[in-house]
Amino acid sequence: MNDLINKMDIYLQKELKEKTIRILFLTLLLFIPILLIKAIVLVFLSATFIVYDIRHQNVELLYFLPFSKKELFLYNLIFLSLVVIVTSAIGEIFLGVPFINKFEPILRSLILLLAIFGLQMAFSGFEMDGLGWSAFVVILDAILGNIGTTDINSFAFNPYSLISFTRQGNLLLSLIFSLLFCFLGFWSYVIKGGEN
Repeated sequence: MNDLINKMDIYLQKELKEKTIRILFLTLLLFIPILLIKAIVLVFLSATFIVYDIRHQNVELLYFLPFSKKELFLYNLIFLSLVVIVTSAIGEIFLGVPFINKFEPILRSLILLLAIFGLQMAFSGFEMDGLGWSAFVVILDAILGNIGTTDINSFAFNPYSLISFTRQGNLLLSLIFSLLFCFLGFWSYVIKGGEN
């Protein structure tokens, strides 16, 4: 466990040293409480780390340090999750809502992150542009998810709006949908790609 934390620390120091300004700027934008803005920011923030290195063919250097694909996937996901939790929690501290309701925006932000990071890693694992294709899918999800209503009794009911990771009509269903994307990203990058 200590070795895992030390390796993660080394990896994060390297990433922060190389990409500090971009990470800081995008992290500050995460304080904006609007879900659509968070989705756009998370597309670029999650593409700043391993997806950037894959896209610019720098990832092979990380394998020599030595980091495994599974470690790189987990380090990125853990760090991004911490950033999302902290920025969402700080924003919620100042709102005058009941304590239990303060967790919902954090969960909504994590749902976005799991889906977006999973998509980027899946596209990267299939040797496609992780940033471009994930941005396209996020826009498509936002369009399809916002058609109609989440009310089952309505004539305009849209079943996709319940699982959409940008609309999040049903938190549990959209969390499951996002976890599937995250697993797809893990599978395509780590399992399909072959552990180094």
